[in-house]
Amino acid sequence: MRLAVNGGGAYAAPVAETTPPAIDAVELPAAHAVVVEHLRRAIHLGHYPVGTKLPPERTLATQLGISRVTLREAIRVLEDEGLIRTRRGATGGAFVLMPALSPEELRAHVRGRRDELLAVLEFRLVNERLAARMAAERVTPQDVADLEATVEALRTSTGIGPFRQADSAFHLKVASMAASALIESAVADARAAMFLPLDVLDFDIMHDSAVRGHEKVLAAIRDGDGDRASRAMASHIRTTTRELEAVLG
Repeated sequence: MRLAVNGGGAYAAPVAETTPPAIDAVELPAAHAVVVEHLRRAIHLGHYPVGTKLPPERTLATQLGISRVTLREAIRVLEDEGLIRTRRGATGGAFVLMPALSPEELRAHVRGRRDELLAVLEFRLVNERLAARMAAERVTPQDVADLEATVEALRTSTGIGPFRQADSAFHLKVASMAASALIESAVADARAAMFLPLDVLDFDIMHDSAVRGHEKVLAAIRDGDGDRASRAMASHIRTTTRELEAVLG
């Protein structure tokens, strides 16, 4: 205990000394668990589409800055989750899989996450409208060329894997054009959360509506019209929301 001194120099009531609360110890995850999360996120963002093969073990380990032993442990976890299948031989490797669920099981799984998914779509609506507006204000000719390439890839996609890859590439590109690390991270988080739910939608309907939506966003950004880009992005996300709600009932 110590004595406090008031403004006039006289001693006031004693002040008790308090001990600050202890800080919890930091629990660091295992190295392979960090790699699992990194690769899972890359798959969910469409960087490695369904049916494609991950880079060779030596190459991927070097890219990630980890040992091959750690990478093998991570691949085993993803294989147990059904996201990866490994195959030996000259044409072998680690391949990205479709979820091992029937259409009925997939719909039931997504219905169980309905409220969470609608919240994600609302989160996307806020962040991606802002990203589109800022992208239109800062667009460069190279940005336009990059977006046009992703829309063309989306237009010519014939399966869910290439579709996911092109769709994510477009939205992540728009987010990067906003030149805000926080917006870019928010958009990527929401995109990763939408990996599985989009599979419940009819591919042909989803494909056609998505192409139209992306084309309108692209046109507004190309013209440098931030207001129109924001409205086009909002319309695109709301269309996805309506399609998802219709399937889920």
